[in-house]
Amino acid sequence: MFHKLLVVLLVCAGQTAFAQSIYSWKDASGQVHYSDTPPPDGKARTVKQPTLAPGKTAPTDNAQPSYVDKELAFRKRLAEKTEAEEKARKDKADSEQRQRECSASKQHLAGLESGQRVVRFNEAGERIFMDDDERAAEIERTRKAVERICK
Repeated sequence: MFHKLLVVLLVCAGQTAFAQSIYSWKDASGQVHYSDTPPPDGKARTVKQPTLAPGKTAPTDNAQPSYVDKELAFRKRLAEKTEAEEKARKDKADSEQRQRECSASKQHLAGLESGQRVVRFNEAGERIFMDDDERAAEIERTRKAVERICK
């Protein structure tokens, strides 16, 4: 039991020693001193700064990114690439759908303008032939649809 307690106390004491700064200064006779407390006059050079957290050091200007930062950057690039591919696929599908609608509208307009008899169905499912006024209104509506869809 005593050995375990001794190990715990040494570990705790070691942790506090790591958290302190070490100061260096010269006295009036030119002697260099090192201590964990600064001199009374405050004219000392800090030799060791405490670390920010266990296992991490203070950031430097030329520090390389850590593996965690590299992994996060990679995942971000991968997500952006996937998103761009998905957007391109959706744009292509929308474009193809628009082309099919445009083609169908143009074919319908050509059929209306050909002069052939055009049939539509009423609510009861009976065939009704379009008269000239209905045909003109349908041609105008289809032309507007072609202009809107086939930009």
